[in-house]
Amino acid sequence: MFKVQTAVFCALTLTASLAAEEVIGGPYAVNVTSRSATIAWVVKTGDVKVNVSGKETLSVPVLRCDRISLAGLKPGQVVQYDALNGKSEGKGSFKTPAAPGATFDFVVFGDTRTRHELHRKITGAIEKLSLDFVIHTGDLVTDGYDAAQWPVFFDIERNLLKKVAFYPVLGNHERNSRQFYDFFNVTTPYYSFDWGSAHFALLNSDIGNVAISTAAKDAFWNEQLRWLDEDLAKAQKAEFRFVVMHHPPMTAVKRRQGEDKAVAQTMPIFEKHKVQAVFCGHDHNYQRHIKNGVTYIITGGGGAPLYPVDAPIPGVTQKVESTEHYVKVRVAPGKTSIHAVALDGHTIEEVELKP
Repeated sequence: MFKVQTAVFCALTLTASLAAEEVIGGPYAVNVTSRSATIAWVVKTGDVKVNVSGKETLSVPVLRCDRISLAGLKPGQVVQYDALNGKSEGKGSFKTPAAPGATFDFVVFGDTRTRHELHRKITGAIEKLSLDFVIHTGDLVTDGYDAAQWPVFFDIERNLLKKVAFYPVLGNHERNSRQFYDFFNVTTPYYSFDWGSAHFALLNSDIGNVAISTAAKDAFWNEQLRWLDEDLAKAQKAEFRFVVMHHPPMTAVKRRQGEDKAVAQTMPIFEKHKVQAVFCGHDHNYQRHIKNGVTYIITGGGGAPLYPVDAPIPGVTQKVESTEHYVKVRVAPGKTSIHAVALDGHTIEEVELKP
């Protein structure tokens, strides 16, 4: 049987007005492996009133993250939980990673930071699917340091997060904030996991916010590249290898071409270790490119203002569409099926990848 290992409480602010506690986020499952998982929920304990230079008074929520860790789980289990003593909003479930050879489904989407009505519609469409887990390509909110933005994100995502395991990566708008690490129990800004016969490596491509000095930024990036090289080398027995990061190493958005030269350093590593697909966000549209055998999919249509795809790369770009969307992926023995779906329900494209 599985067991509860620990209970952790993290205070995000220091002072607040007295008020009844309110759960504004979750519960949700993160750090899900074949043996362990974390169930977390975010509690609003009060508000702080802030007035600067006599201007408008702002009310900033005081948030606390509560969580428990589970151990002793097994592959392919369905775990149901009641985090709030019988209240319907506290009940949820998630699956542990399937055993090798099993078929499974997941969704990748991202850039949900603004235009909340569209974010809600995208999430509503994803909720209707039968999924094993969800991956978010970053920019969950506009400013990760603004406590008032997280309740909005969690309100929109509430029903989805109660039924799947959640794997997010840092976007530049999270600004490497402590809240991201606390809410999703992230101990390192890059990590990996296995599901079925697939291996997933999730990176932090937001170099600009990892440190103050250039030397420290370079050190972080070089260490992450070393980790990626070693991680993918160890995963060569996996039938499929996938990578997720916020910034794409190439783009069909003209004004951003050549913008992330450091991120482009990942491409030789992907090619060396025969990565089948790399999922990114950052550009608010859908793009698919193929270079040296690696498929690159940009899925940043979760609600942020759309960007034009005005400069396809000759011989590399395969499909582009500037629209809100999500990407559904099915991994089965011998093939991976990718289905990009627009908000209005039409299929942007369907692609099949082989091992």
